[in-house]
Parts: sequence; C-alpha cells; structure tokens
Amino acid sequence: MSVGVTSGEFLFLSGYWLVLIPLFWGFLLWWISSSAVEQSSHNPSIVDIDITTHHYYHPYAQALAVITETYTSKKLKTIWRKPLSWMQGLVVSLFIIALAQPVLIGEQLPDPPPQRDIIFLVDTSVSMQLMDYSVEGEPIQRMQLLQNLLDEFASKMEGDRIAVIVFGESPYLLVPLTHDQGLIRRMLGRVTTTLAGRYSAVGDALLMALSMSKSTSESMSKASPLTASSADQTKRHQTFILFTDAHESLGNVTAAAAADLIAESDIPVFTVAIGSSLSNHSLDKESMAPISGGLYQAVNHALLDDIAKRTRGSSYQVHDSKAMEQALQDISKQRQNLATPEPHYEQTHLFVYPLLAGLLLLILQQLFCLLRAYRAESEGGADE
Repeated sequence: MSVGVTSGEFLFLSGYWLVLIPLFWGFLLWWISSSAVEQSSHNPSIVDIDITTHHYYHPYAQALAVITETYTSKKLKTIWRKPLSWMQGLVVSLFIIALAQPVLIGEQLPDPPPQRDIIFLVDTSVSMQLMDYSVEGEPIQRMQLLQNLLDEFASKMEGDRIAVIVFGESPYLLVPLTHDQGLIRRMLGRVTTTLAGRYSAVGDALLMALSMSKSTSESMSKASPLTASSADQTKRHQTFILFTDAHESLGNVTAAAAADLIAESDIPVFTVAIGSSLSNHSLDKESMAPISGGLYQAVNHALLDDIAKRTRGSSYQVHDSKAMEQALQDISKQRQNLATPEPHYEQTHLFVYPLLAGLLLLILQQLFCLLRAYRAESEGGADE
C-alpha cells in the first residue's frame, strides 16, 4: 500500500467484501421473520378467526384473536433472543471481515535503490599486465588493481543488474545481466590478461554491449508490457563503463561508429583510462618485460574522450589507485532514476484475528447445538 495512506492508519485491502455484511444481515432478518410467521400460522393451538365478518362463534373470540396476535409477536421476540440466530450472523460477518484483509499501516519503508543496468567492458589485452600502479608501496598489475576495485564496486551496487564483457581482439560475454553480486565478483576474479586476445577491439566490444542491451530490453517488454506512464517510472537506465588502456581501436567496427550507434539509444559510456598517459609514464624495463611480441604504447585519452563525448558520458584518467576508486564512486552516482518513487509502508495483517474469532464462535455454536440435542434426548428418555 503506497498511495494516500499515513503511518498508523487502519484500512482494508479488499474492502469490497464488506458489502456482503449488510446484505447477509438483511437476508437473515427476512428469513427469521418468515420462519416465525410460518410457525405461528401452523400451530394447532391457535384458532384462525376472521373478525371482519362480525360473526362470532364464542363470546371470547375477540379475546382469543388478541391472544393470537400477542402470541405471534412474542414468538418473534423469542426467536430474536435465541443465541444461534445472532451467533450465525456474527460468525459470517467475522469471516467477511477477514476476507476484506484488514491491515495496520506502520512506518514508511526506505526508498528502493536505483534501478540500472550496468555493463562492464573490461580490456584483457596483453598490456594489462603492466605494473605501473602501486598499493601500499608495492607494484601491482593493471588487471589486478582493476579486479580489486571492480569487486568492491559490484558489492555496493544493490538493486542494479550488472553484466561483464571481456574483450581483446574479440569481445565475449563473461556474465549476462544479473542481480547476483556473488557471481559477478567470482567471475571478475577469474579474468586474466590475453583471455580474449592480445590487442584491443574497443569498437567491437561497444557494439556487443549495445546489442545485448537492446535484446534485454525487448525481452522484458514482451514479458511484461507496461503502459506509457508506468514505463517511464519503472524504466531501467542503461550504463556502459569501459575500462581500457588501448592506444587504438582495432577490429571490425571503429570506436567512433559504435559510439554514434550507442548515442542513438541514449546510453552513456563512461570511459576509464587505465595506466600511464602518452605524455606521462614511468614504466621500467621489468614491468614491460612480460609483454612480448609488441611494442608498448600508452593509453590514448583522445580516443576515450571522444567516445564519452559522443555518448554524453564522462571520461576519467586514473594514474593511481585512488584516482580509479574515485572514478568508480563518481560513476555510481550517475544515471540514477529521476522519477520520485512512491512511499511504501510496513503492513501488519490483521485478518487472522476476525478469522480466529469466527472459528471460535462457530465451535461454540456447534457445542451448543450438541448440548441442546443431548438435553432433548435426555428429556425424551425420561418421559418414556
């Protein structure tokens, strides 16, 4: 219950059932009244006299007619005093109240977290082996630092669905969109360099993320079609986060062309440039030693800035672990739902109380009937 209620209020979730209570009592009154009249009309001790003809067969006929009318009135009053009459009505009324689902409104619940679909695009090219970051004075690989920060980032994204695409020379879907934070964190821990090839096909990875986003949106709309107004409030925002140290985009699709297609779908791409820049890098020979078969080239910030600009996203340059952590925190605040969620309240369901009361009265009614039948049987045996 979320509209037009306040804390501490009592209401019925299915109040339309309460219409049956006056209808039932009206029927019960009619049924008891007709039963009483029928019993009095067939009582052999009552004499039917038509006093409108002014023909009397006994001097006390008028008095007998008055007695007859008084007997019928007393008969009705006697029936109304019977416990079974009002007990049956009370039992049915309590059951109807239980069907109406009475609830007590409690404290307001906190607003749900933002509903977003976040796709991580993780570069696994060979250059991600470079150890140009340090944690507590110890050198650490780009990939290892990225894994640690993404693990922490994913653990805080409550309410969001996250997917992971790894890419090198080709993109691959590692984890589809899911709420399972544990699965995301485990799979991120298994990512290794050169998992998808030695070089970076940024454009192909972006195009794969767009294709997955469109197919997911289409499947959700077919499964649960919504009206236009409700769809605006429940729409899940799409966000792509690209982590790469690419100097250029190889592959079948250019990064600029893929970014233009993503922009048409109103999906921002946040780019995170990993490693030293073109103008500022301090790599020693030992850190470059694991990279064989290619010449090291620093990340191309102009390429990543262009992708972010085309998709109305943001670009981040992270030269140390703190800068990367700050970039992830800033991205987590972006693209949240603008629609104000309706307030929701705790509900204490009270239907069990009228239900138990009705069952208790029903049991007492049956015991009363059994007791009366037992007494009638005992009196009949005594008369014999």
